[in-house]
Amino acid sequence: MTEADLEYISSNYLTLEQLCDGRAESPHELRSLIAARRLPEPSYVLPDGTGMFPADYFRLVDEAGGVDGLGEHFAARHRAADGKDVDQDWEMYLDGTWGICLRDVTPETIVRKNTLVSSLCELLVLARTREPEWQTALREQVDELDELEREFAPDYDRSDAMDRPPTRDLIIAAARERYPQVFAA
Repeated sequence: MTEADLEYISSNYLTLEQLCDGRAESPHELRSLIAARRLPEPSYVLPDGTGMFPADYFRLVDEAGGVDGLGEHFAARHRAADGKDVDQDWEMYLDGTWGICLRDVTPETIVRKNTLVSSLCELLVLARTREPEWQTALREQVDELDELEREFAPDYDRSDAMDRPPTRDLIIAAARERYPQVFAA
């Protein structure tokens, strides 16, 4: 991780100790729940081993009424949002992945991101640049995805160690660079 990565992460994420401040749960209890795959892993792990979590880490847990109901609560909201693959999205939630990607980690934003990414991939592959409907759809969906997604760590998330660049780069930035006239207004 570069200094820019560490700055981004420390400005946008909290340690488990910071998250537990003012809560009944202790970091030790939470580490056990994380190890048992009942709560999400950290979104980032610093070089010294410190796990870093999104500030809304407990949001879904609290809305579910606690850890015991979290999985079913997640699945019910995912289904209500017309999600396609609840098992995959749940695993990514437990892996801490959605905390890297999304400003608000909820089943609804997860489903919406998946929907937008799929739609935008189709819009970009099957571009109809002269059609006003296509231009409007591209602009609106890119702007919506931009609002949902975090910035990502500037170097770490874009390094060769990753499977691919973040969707912020692959879709949002790429669409704006390739079709600047669509976003000029």
